[in-house]
Amino acid sequence: RLMKLPHNRECADCRAKNPRWCSVSCGVFICMRCSGIHRGLGVHITKVRSCSLDTFLPEQVRFLARTGNAVANSYWEARLPPNERPHSAGLEGKTTINIERFIRNKYEGKWVA
Repeated sequence: RLMKLPHNRECADCRAKNPRWCSVSCGVFICMRCSGIHRGLGVHITKVRSCSLDTFLPEQVRFLARTGNAVANSYWEARLPPNERPHSAGLEGKTTINIERFIRNKYEGKWVA
């Protein structure tokens, strides 16, 4: 149900359509490519779950319901410089290293308000 909300229909990081993964610690819905990068950051930064295969604790569901991509991105990207965000339409031109750098900067707090 949460994945069907308009702000959760795109990956919080690259804007790819129909994300099927989420970070229960960051409060975002993400695509499979970005979920792999999140996993590489470590569980001390982000805890990734499959929206369809994994089970969730009630408090995780409540947190995702309170945040979601719009609220979470307003926090994580409060000071995001223009043109820093990778877009799904341009992923072919963005290397995994560029996307990983963006995600690492985002969730390690570089642009937090």
